[in-house]
Amino acid sequence: MSSKWSALLSATFHEPGYDHLIELVHQRDPDARRRLAALDVSIYDEGGKLLHGWPVETGQEIVDLDARLRDAAVRERVMVVLDARYDETVFPYRPHHYGYLHRRGSSSPPLYYAVGSALGGVPDRLGAATRLNNFDTYLFRRGPFAERCSVMLGNLARFAAAEAQVFAYYGTDRVGHAVQLGPRAHVEVPLAREHAGQALARVETKSLFRLASYVVRRREPAGDLALFDHLFTYFK
Repeated sequence: MSSKWSALLSATFHEPGYDHLIELVHQRDPDARRRLAALDVSIYDEGGKLLHGWPVETGQEIVDLDARLRDAAVRERVMVVLDARYDETVFPYRPHHYGYLHRRGSSSPPLYYAVGSALGGVPDRLGAATRLNNFDTYLFRRGPFAERCSVMLGNLARFAAAEAQVFAYYGTDRVGHAVQLGPRAHVEVPLAREHAGQALARVETKSLFRLASYVVRRREPAGDLALFDHLFTYFK
C-alpha cells in the first residue's frame, strides 16, 4: 500500500457460532461519507498461521466475519487483524471500528464493543531493553450469573515474539501469569473467579508493546459471552 496514507492496525477475536459484524465507517458529515483508503483483513490460528485473508471494498460499511469464515471452513477461535489505510485530511482523527457479537440461538443479549488497535513489532530503539513498559487494565463488576473470566492476548508482530505478564487482583493479593507469544499467535488466559476468599477485582497486562487484548466473561454452564471488551491503556 502507498506510504502517503496513515495506518491503523487493529484486531479482534472470533469464535464459531457467533454472529459477528464489524462496522468500518462511522465518520460522516452532511456532504460526504468518509471512507477508508484501503483495508485488508487476515485471520490467524492460535499458533500464528495465516488461515485466510482478503481485501475489503472501501465502500463496504459492514464486514460479516462469521459468514466469511464459515465460507472459508474456519472452525476454531481465530485472531482477526484489520490493516487499514486512511487519509488524514478525510479523517481528522484516527478512524475506529466497532463490533456486534451474539451467539446464535442464545437468550443472552448481544454485545457491542470497540475494536482495539495494537502496535506490532518491537521498535529497534528498545534494543535489549527488558522493562515491560506498556500497561493495560480492566476493572470487574460482579455479574448476576455464575461466570468465568479470561483475557485474550494476540501478538500482531509479523516476525518478533512477544512476552507479557498478566496479573489478576483479588483484594490485596495479586496472582501472576507469564505469557509467551510467537508472531501473530494468540492465547486465552483463564482467570480464577476467586482467590483466598476474595473476588476477582481487576486484571492488568504488561508488555513491551501493545498487544491485542480483550477481557472475556462467559456465562456458565453454556459458555455464552457475557462480556467482550478491550483493556484500557493508561501508560506507554
